[in-house]
Amino acid sequence: MSIRWRVPGAAALALFMLAGCGDGPEDDGSGAGSPDAGPTGGPDGGPDAAVDLGAFDMGSESADAGPSDMGGGEMDAGVDPDCEVNSDCSGDTPYCDPIAAVCAPPPRGGLIGWGNGTTDSVVLESIHAASEAAQATDLAFNPSEPEQLWMVHRFVPRDAPCDQPPGDTSGCFELQGSTTTIFDYGTPQQSTQWIMDFNAWHFMRRPPAIAFGDNGFFATCGEARTGNYLDDQQADFIGPSLWTSDPEIYRNWEPNEAPRGWNGTHMDMLHATPFCMGIAHERDNVYWVANGQIGSFDRYNFNEDHGPGQADHSDGVIFRYAIGTVTRVPFVPGHLEFHDGKVYAADTGGGRIVSFDPEGAVRVGSIEPQYEPLADSGTFEGGTLSEVVAPGGLLVRPSGLAIHDDVLYVSDNATSQIHAFELDGTHLRLLQTGLPPESLAGIEAGPDGLLYFVNLPESEVLRIVPQ
Repeated sequence: MSIRWRVPGAAALALFMLAGCGDGPEDDGSGAGSPDAGPTGGPDGGPDAAVDLGAFDMGSESADAGPSDMGGGEMDAGVDPDCEVNSDCSGDTPYCDPIAAVCAPPPRGGLIGWGNGTTDSVVLESIHAASEAAQATDLAFNPSEPEQLWMVHRFVPRDAPCDQPPGDTSGCFELQGSTTTIFDYGTPQQSTQWIMDFNAWHFMRRPPAIAFGDNGFFATCGEARTGNYLDDQQADFIGPSLWTSDPEIYRNWEPNEAPRGWNGTHMDMLHATPFCMGIAHERDNVYWVANGQIGSFDRYNFNEDHGPGQADHSDGVIFRYAIGTVTRVPFVPGHLEFHDGKVYAADTGGGRIVSFDPEGAVRVGSIEPQYEPLADSGTFEGGTLSEVVAPGGLLVRPSGLAIHDDVLYVSDNATSQIHAFELDGTHLRLLQTGLPPESLAGIEAGPDGLLYFVNLPESEVLRIVPQ
């Protein structure tokens, strides 16, 4: 069976080009100061101005539209049905129950379809696609602006040097992440804006995930050992960054346009999670991240942001839990969701889904080493770790997670299938997306009650329309 694609009619898909990056904010030349110093100052600096950052094309491509076809279930001969196929139903009861032959509400897990799970049981709408130079690792909706859908991008990972000048800096540019905001997504009025922060080299390094708070802020983290030059063996200095969606701050600044003293447009950053795999919002400016270096769940409270491009981290709090729980697979995001007081995680290397409840955990020490002054930091033991979906069964390399109406949706990077589970691990249904293996990463339920997911290698967002 072939996959059926549909592209929103007359959607405006914009092209954005970065011709190069200028110097960052000026430095006093002392080389001293806070960890968030500018490009030539402290360890948060970007590559030297002499680095050729090249050009970055975030163009748009869409798949061809395809026909729509809906099918229903079998019923016993002689039954006088209210419906035979889903197209006989509408409104709040769009699903034709194949057993009772009556129109009914969608079944549990129905965001990935109501039929037999084949590619013909849904319509996949291509919402937006960037160029092949980038990969989309995750997506998120902005609760403060519900018409906005955000994608986060990385360049195709490669083993290129990013050494301190005068060493080889050829790989520095490709460490930078970026975002695309899709306005009025999936409508004829759709438009896009691509943004790369002028110090994304550190603050949005190779991002595997994005998570929105409910205050117009969002956070990203980096799948990297350090946020500095790769030949720096002294510090595993990287962690999540806090950003604002305010277009007056988070935007593409012209070279040397940003106010003096701004080190990028980030609103805060803390540095204790190398090789981050996923991130989830809890409340206010509190986020959970998956630490790929030691397999822990790290809880970051940025508290008050320090303002655009500043460096005061002294009110930050970092707590670490459940060390050794999850296993990183390089360059495969392992996403998180925070729901009803628990962290749900795709344990990508373990082939399973786990949940963690920090209630009852006991503080046993502090996080070492600590690279910046903090209000508090600590490691904890205990809490409740549960295996929601066991390994060796339906999941091979779980990646994306979304929870909607207490149903857990999981994308499998190895098989390019999407599964629906009850929160107790009961399997509800699956969808064969028809995409090649290693295509899937982040997924999210939209305000419209439909499920969206990224096609990672094509840097594309797709929407599932159940049929």
